[in-house]
Amino acid sequence: MPVEESLRSKKARLTRSALHEAAITRVLEDGLTFATVATIAADAGVSTRTFFNYFETKEDAIVGLGADVSVDESLADDYVYADSGLDTLAEDTARFVREALLIGSVDPEMPARRRRLFALYPELVSKSFDRAEALEEIVAGHVLRRLRHLGQEFSTEDSAQRSARMLTQLCRVPLNHAGQTIKRSPEVVEDRGGTKEIFEDSLGLFLKVLERLQ
Repeated sequence: MPVEESLRSKKARLTRSALHEAAITRVLEDGLTFATVATIAADAGVSTRTFFNYFETKEDAIVGLGADVSVDESLADDYVYADSGLDTLAEDTARFVREALLIGSVDPEMPARRRRLFALYPELVSKSFDRAEALEEIVAGHVLRRLRHLGQEFSTEDSAQRSARMLTQLCRVPLNHAGQTIKRSPEVVEDRGGTKEIFEDSLGLFLKVLERLQ
């Protein structure tokens, strides 16, 4: 799969991530009531108008629930129409799931800060679940496109969709495992050179486990 992304896509991803992190920081400092969209946008170095291009409310920015929850089409097409076959489907899907679901951050403290914020404001938890469910459903749709591109056939449409959801959930394991690794030992981010390297280690272990189960 191609690993390069367009400049436009990269800029959008970085802006979304900056707003997400700024929202968390501002709410932890000022409180949910007093944090404003204007201050969050300013902290991220963008205008209020730009903020609303990505999020409808400050609560959405906190959990990363964008105004248009979606997966970059070029990223999805690279995955769906990749030249590789069924032998690397698990690996390709795990990488796609990571790119599609992850709100990038090089700050190893960010997961802990998110948890602290959710503990202070439990009403935000449902929005967090909404984001994950919405994105996972979109990702599963692209996974189904990939399966059909590879010539897989299903007895019913329901069976096809359930199979794609199952594969999507299975291939979230390396991402979840990497997150747990960082949670237990935040220093590994610097020791290993970044979060992507930790994910690659988790992905390698995931593929070994699958191979041994066959």
